Amino acid sequence: MNIRQYYSKRHLNANNDSKLEKLQKYLDQLKDALQIFIRTNDPSQLFRRTRILLSKCDENESPLNDAIENGHAELALSVIKQTISANPSIGLLEKVNKNGESVLLIASKCNEWRLIEIILRKRCDLAEQKDENGNNMLHILGKLAEDKGAETIKQVLPILKDQMKMDLRKEKNKKDQTPAKVAQSHGNTSCFELLTNVADNV
Repeated sequence: MNIRQYYSKRHLNANNDSKLEKLQKYLDQLKDALQIFIRTNDPSQLFRRTRILLSKCDENESPLNDAIENGHAELALSVIKQTISANPSIGLLEKVNKNGESVLLIASKCNEWRLIEIILRKRCDLAEQKDENGNNMLHILGKLAEDKGAETIKQVLPILKDQMKMDLRKEKNKKDQTPAKVAQSHGNTSCFELLTNVADNV
């Protein structure tokens, strides 16, 4: 072995030792977070430590999307609180299911105001997301049965910036329908009025 090989091998060993130290540190942090969760029923530390792992799920269906659809709003809220300020490249809030629905759109479909609110207050840009049929969140809220989306629309509108509010209201889906038209076609008069008079709801 010449001197170059010797130092190269030594450098490789030092790199491996450094990686092992980092892995051990992460595992220790994960163990501590798990203990806090079990002792206090507060999953925030655990989600903070695992949010990157969650974003790397290879399945089409994001675990976060599934949690909302399965009615686990509290759990979803805990995950969102820990990921909302993370680098957008983590992608949990951008990931879509086979219908092109993101976390925000699924929360809208399930009429989960607390989830919608935290997303819009921190990442208002996500309000521009559309599903595979070209529906934005106002289309989705406007077609909920029995006019149930009206209260949520009333709370959403003041959060949105004026231009975005107008753009979302005017946006047509693939059936050439605005959110107000969708609401009207589903007999949701309160939603229709809110979406038609959106300029008054600044």
